[in-house]
Amino acid sequence: MAKPKLYIIHGWTYTTAPWERTIANLEKQGISVEMLHVPGLTSSSKKVWTIDDYVRWADRNIPDGATALGHSNGGRILLNLCNKKPDKLQHLILLDAAGIYEVSSKRDVARTISKRLGFLKHIPGLEKIWHKLTGASDYARAPENMKVTLSNMLESDKNLKLDKVTVSTSILWGEADKVTPPHQAEEMHRKIKHSTLEVFSDWTHAPYLSHPLELAKAIFKAYKNPPKFQEPAEVTQAANMSASMTLKKAHGPVIPDTTQRSAALAFKKKAKGPRAVNTTERSAALSVSSKKAKAEQKATGAVRIEELAEVEYEKIESNELPAVPPRPREIISTASVPKKKRGLAARKNKKSKTKKTNQSKQSTAKAPTKGAKR
Repeated sequence: MAKPKLYIIHGWTYTTAPWERTIANLEKQGISVEMLHVPGLTSSSKKVWTIDDYVRWADRNIPDGATALGHSNGGRILLNLCNKKPDKLQHLILLDAAGIYEVSSKRDVARTISKRLGFLKHIPGLEKIWHKLTGASDYARAPENMKVTLSNMLESDKNLKLDKVTVSTSILWGEADKVTPPHQAEEMHRKIKHSTLEVFSDWTHAPYLSHPLELAKAIFKAYKNPPKFQEPAEVTQAANMSASMTLKKAHGPVIPDTTQRSAALAFKKKAKGPRAVNTTERSAALSVSSKKAKAEQKATGAVRIEELAEVEYEKIESNELPAVPPRPREIISTASVPKKKRGLAARKNKKSKTKKTNQSKQSTAKAPTKGAKR
């Protein structure tokens, strides 16, 4: 089974020998390391390079989805690669990386001294003085084509957009770094969305020289634990919904419009909602307890009055209800109602009297009147 692989792009140096102890320890911990040789530095080149040239070179030599570490100028190259191709790497590790643009008067002075006093490095015994005056700068030691290349690298920092780096990024930094000071690490951490920052108190700009074993442990830890970030969950706007409705993502209950209707009609308007038993022509006792009401309730799905006690409906003001004239109370006395037998006798007597009266009228009509002619 193939070992996990780490690709490294070194900084502005002309040899990778100082990396050997760190790489050997990473190999012992089970990580295969491939050190890429940068053209013009550890790989011969007479060409003047631009940042775009180095980005294309890195893209060719690092497979998609890999984990890569960049130190100093190597970090600058990888940051620009992630700018151009956000999905290129799976995990980016930055070690005292370059890429933050800052105006440096010290660098400008070193360039001036190097140009005017460059002859000192060829005089025996004055070579150390020349290196001290120039600060042993990378620019002073570079061949002519690489001096222009270094200027191109520094100028490219003006166009580097750190906020466009979206890959998970582990930032390792030395607190004693004077080449790329720790405040640059903080700026990178702030601008790179998915990044973590770990600062080591005794490390300088080149910890592979001063702390090779500690550096190997830090790289192994970062390699095995890339930053994991989750996108924030979508928040549902719930200004007009209750908390329970927001959790369920359900619509609120629809309340029937009862502005121009009575309360009883408002209850019966919606077919899906609870239905109220019509008690206009029945007493409350009959609507609750009668067998007929229970049968109707079972057949139609209507609910009893008591079951509507906890259901909230739209309130109707008293002045909105239509005026209904009160019904006169009818009192029926049981004494005025005849019993069954007495009623039948009374009707027979009445019928008999009516018959006799009719016969009498007919007899009278047939009898001759006094003084009538025969």
